[in-house]
Amino acid sequence: MTDLPPRRRGRPTKEEAAAREAAAQAAAAKNEEETAFLDDLLSAPVQPRKTILQPDEDTLRALSEIAKLFGTQDEAASILGVAKRTLTNFLNEYPQARDVWEDGLQRAKVSLRRKQFALADKNAPAAIFLGKNYLGQKDENTTNLNLKSEVAQMTEEQLMEIAARAPAAPRTPPKKESVH
Repeated sequence: MTDLPPRRRGRPTKEEAAAREAAAQAAAAKNEEETAFLDDLLSAPVQPRKTILQPDEDTLRALSEIAKLFGTQDEAASILGVAKRTLTNFLNEYPQARDVWEDGLQRAKVSLRRKQFALADKNAPAAIFLGKNYLGQKDENTTNLNLKSEVAQMTEEQLMEIAARAPAAPRTPPKKESVH
């Protein structure tokens, strides 16, 4: 990754803007290259199924690109032209293939997380979702029962109606007293 100048307040200098633009162009070029590779792989004519996979550069790159899209092993097997069992055996037999697959899945998660955080700036529900799931935040429900008369003057029927509207309080089991 390129070394970018640290962010500061205010309008960026021309050098900072140029560095950020160059980094964005480099990232876009890399993304375009990865997309082109997968597009070429998907546009290849359907071949008879292979019975074996080799951990060559093209196979490992294809696995990585499929995993970066959260592709399933069924989808990867189909794209590589093998049976799912063949792909599973390949991933179990070659640790570097398993590592490439797992690395691709982790990169997909990071990419998704980055997009979620960018979306949270513009989308309140996305920010709420992230807060609940990653920061342990939660909604607190409070019930306000506005009573118009005193409890002593209410009938049993009115009290039962109010009790039915209130959320159920969590019950704690009674404590057992120990006998010494």
